[in-house]
Amino acid sequence: MAEASNSGTPGGKRQLPGVVKYLLLIAGAFVLGVLIFDLVIMPGITGKRDVVVAPALEGMSLTHAEAVCRRQHLDLVVAARRYSDEVPIDYVISQMPRSGASLKQGRMVRVVASDGRRMETVPELSGKSIREAESAIESAGLARGRTVRIFAPGTGQPSVAATSPSAGTRVPRGASVDLLVAMRGEPRSYLMPDLVGRDFPFAKLRLERFGFNVAHRVTKGSGGAYPNTIVEQSPRAGMKIREGETIELVVSASD
Repeated sequence: MAEASNSGTPGGKRQLPGVVKYLLLIAGAFVLGVLIFDLVIMPGITGKRDVVVAPALEGMSLTHAEAVCRRQHLDLVVAARRYSDEVPIDYVISQMPRSGASLKQGRMVRVVASDGRRMETVPELSGKSIREAESAIESAGLARGRTVRIFAPGTGQPSVAATSPSAGTRVPRGASVDLLVAMRGEPRSYLMPDLVGRDFPFAKLRLERFGFNVAHRVTKGSGGAYPNTIVEQSPRAGMKIREGETIELVVSASD
């Protein structure tokens, strides 16, 4: 008798049932359909193929920032400008949208650009009294610097002879303006007080009010003295000094 065949196919190989083939075919078609939908159809509907990431522009020059945006098909718009002590003129201070945000090509990136440090003009102070000059300096957004006094024959009230920087000069807001004050008549004479151990800011203010010019230098080798303490002086205590002369002080370091 002939032996029964195990598989009913040549070589004894088993074939997958038709229903299994059909299911595998359906599953493959489904996976292929999902891939086509995600990679082709959806980007066409939502425009994801045109989406880019907003670049980090803060701290860049406007020229550089424009080039970066152009490469990503974005438009750079300077929405505002403001003064900045930290960011140089024509550099980006901030941006919107922030770096890393997703946006479509062709959209605008708005930035705030720096106008640099705010500048002010030194006012004309010649002929003004010290009080008038100080008020004008403050109104201009500047700070009073040193006051140097010179004596000239004649009578009259002290008045400003010149400034440094000179009138009309453009300087950063908050910059100091030094005054050269013309004093009339003969300078008064005083005995130099003992300033060692005194608080420097207080002593400086008092000395300048009496018409002295104060110069100082800071030293760290002050033997444990409190910060801003006077540790040396010239002229020495008890010496005669005339109004308008310069007193030199050595001051302990503040840190």
